[in-house]
Amino acid sequence: MEIEVKFCPCNFEDDMESIKEQLMERSDVNVIEERCLLFCGQCLVEPFALVNGQNIAANNADELLEKIEHYIDMCIE
Repeated sequence: MEIEVKFCPCNFEDDMESIKEQLMERSDVNVIEERCLLFCGQCLVEPFALVNGQNIAANNADELLEKIEHYIDMCIE
């Protein structure tokens, strides 16, 4: 099962780059940058991604990566 993870390139751009790179290393993840994910208010205040359409947010980029990986692991089981 391939997991789709969408990021807005404007959402904490510098902090999110390493997360995108780490997720791209996984063969079961398709990382997509989409100009607008329609979460503009959230985009300004916290890192987030859409994982198979599910909004995953965190206080910082490292925490977001942990949450995304946990969600992916739950989807695969």
